This record gives sequence, structure tokens and C-alpha cells, in this order.
Amino acid sequence: MPPAEHTDGRRRRGAISRSAIVDAATALFSTRGYAGTTISAIAAAADVHAGSLYHAFGSKQGLLSAVMATVADRAFAAVKAVTDLPRATVADRLRDTAHALIDDPVFLRLFLLLALENVDDPEVRALVDGVRRRARAAVADALLTELSGLDAATRTAVTDVAGRIALILLDGIFVSHQLDSEHAELDTTLHLVTAIAEKALHDAPALFTGHSPPPRTP
Repeated sequence: MPPAEHTDGRRRRGAISRSAIVDAATALFSTRGYAGTTISAIAAAADVHAGSLYHAFGSKQGLLSAVMATVADRAFAAVKAVTDLPRATVADRLRDTAHALIDDPVFLRLFLLLALENVDDPEVRALVDGVRRRARAAVADALLTELSGLDAATRTAVTDVAGRIALILLDGIFVSHQLDSEHAELDTTLHLVTAIAEKALHDAPALFTGHSPPPRTP
């Protein structure tokens, strides 16, 4: 039986190799896309043998799953940190979420590349859909306090719609910011978008209750 220190050393080296592989795959997937990235390219970037990737992750899809879990966990943790702030308004949460995603753009860049590739692999599509559902749920959770006065059924329906609207707006902000080489007027754009989101959240309950929304306070 090998000494404990030898076993621990192998585990540490394995963890380092796994981290290097995930980092290399993240960089390549988020620039070349999934279909455009080969296992050999990832292995070369991580300075490991291709067999190490299959040993650690089983397949290219398994590696993608690990990459998406890593970047999604980091992105959602950053979003949760800003949306959980006490007394934050809807505008505050949406604006701070946009800044968090723009400051660490890998998650949305990778996600949008995968979605635009329209990958036929059902496992990859399921992974993309799962991350999208998780993002929508995170946004909905951040809005629950704004909808506490609604009955349970209406609140569920409104948070689902609001989550979808917020993600559409965040996607648009991110893509616009990536395309604008000067990154100009981000705060102005966020001000307009958050105003749209607040109005949508204010008016949405009327779609499900049939009642006109109360006047907005200035």
C-alpha cells in the first residue's frame, strides 16, 4: 500500500491538472465555441496528455459540463452577492447584475456561443437549457420581495415572466457592450433598461389578475 503522502501528492497533482484542463477548456470554448474546439487543442493548452482529459471527465461533453458548472457557479455567486443586498430596489439589482456579468464576461460569452451554435448533441442542449432555467430562477428569486403582496399563483406567474424579461434585457446589455468597442454610455443604457424592467414588473400582475395596476409613485 503506498504511503499516505504519495497518495496525497497524486491527488494534489490530479486536482491541479483538472483545474488546468477546466481553465484551458473555458478559454477555448468561450472563444472558438464547442464544435470548434478539439480535445487535442485543450490538452495542448493545459499541457497535459489527451488521455488525461478522458480519464478526468469521460468525454468532451463531460468536460463541457464541468466548465459550465464552474463558470455558472462563479457568475451566480456574484449575482447573488449583489441581489441579496438589503433595501436594494429592482433597478439596483438589475444594474448591479449587469455590471457583475460584464466584469466577468466568460459565462455569458460561453453560454451565448453554445446557444448560437445550435449544437445537435442532446446532452449539450440539455446543459444549455438547464443553465438558462437556473439563471431564470435566480432572477425570479431576486424579485420575490417586490411581489410579496400577490397571491401565490399570481406571484409564481409574474416572477416567471419577469425572470424571462430580465434575462432578455441582460442578454441585450451584454451583447451591446461587447459590440461597442468604446464601451460608451453603459450607465445611460442601464438607466433606460432598468426603467423598462421596473415598468414591466409593475404592470405584469395585471396580465394575470385582469385588474389595472395602481398608479406608480414618482
